[in-house]
Amino acid sequence: MNTRNFKCFQTVYEERNLQVAASKLFLSPQGLSKIIKSLEDECGTPLFIRSKEGFVPTESGKLFYEKSKVVTRDLNDLFASIESVSDKEKRFKVGFAAGTIRAIDIPKVNNFMESNPEVLASWFEYSNEDIIQMLLNDEISFGFVVGKPTASNLVAKLLYSVDLVAYVYNGHKFWEASQIEISDLNLEHIISMNERYRVYHDVLDACHMNGFNPNFVAMVGEGESIYRLVKNKVGVGICPKFFEDEADVRAIEIKDAYNWDVYGAFREDSADRDLAKKFLEGC
Repeated sequence: MNTRNFKCFQTVYEERNLQVAASKLFLSPQGLSKIIKSLEDECGTPLFIRSKEGFVPTESGKLFYEKSKVVTRDLNDLFASIESVSDKEKRFKVGFAAGTIRAIDIPKVNNFMESNPEVLASWFEYSNEDIIQMLLNDEISFGFVVGKPTASNLVAKLLYSVDLVAYVYNGHKFWEASQIEISDLNLEHIISMNERYRVYHDVLDACHMNGFNPNFVAMVGEGESIYRLVKNKVGVGICPKFFEDEADVRAIEIKDAYNWDVYGAFREDSADRDLAKKFLEGC
């Protein structure tokens, strides 16, 4: 019995209408009807009574529905468990600090993952501190982090460097400026990445060093939101220079601002250091 057909039966049972069920399953009514007839032949009994009211389940049909739901659930659990075990067997895991996926060469990284079967090809982002800690705990084999990690047992190489800039909207007092200072942001409405991102903490520290507490009016999870909020004149956006200037929004250099540096890092004593070195060279 094809377990895929369980879903077909369950949908007909729940909808009581062959046409509606076929539409939901992206099948033709004729094809779905053949599947139901095949199930009935295998069971040796009708599962539905065809009537003007639609497909009315028989007692056998009701029993088949309840049991098939249990089988479907157990199969889903089985496949999920197998996938989980398979993932654990892939020992080389890569971690991404929040925001680094935007900066890295995705085709190169993806090609490396697909070319090395021992690599777990997942694209999950964590905070910068979490990625460094996961490297130190040997929970991941390689990490993309912002800023050079200071731990002595981590090997790190600068991969990408992006300017930190202020995005302003047309009409803002900074619009014609070629450069501003951190102190100029005092009393401004500031839009920033949220606490998961290293850049938020760096901006906060820089403002405190200049004697003021920044007025964050928005803290978001991705750069596009900063750009849209700036475009709609919510405030000044502070983030790496990921976007091109447009008629409504432009990037302005921040004097003495640091570069947003992305490093590739791995543990020097890791069992996967040879593959990690190869990965680093390929990035």
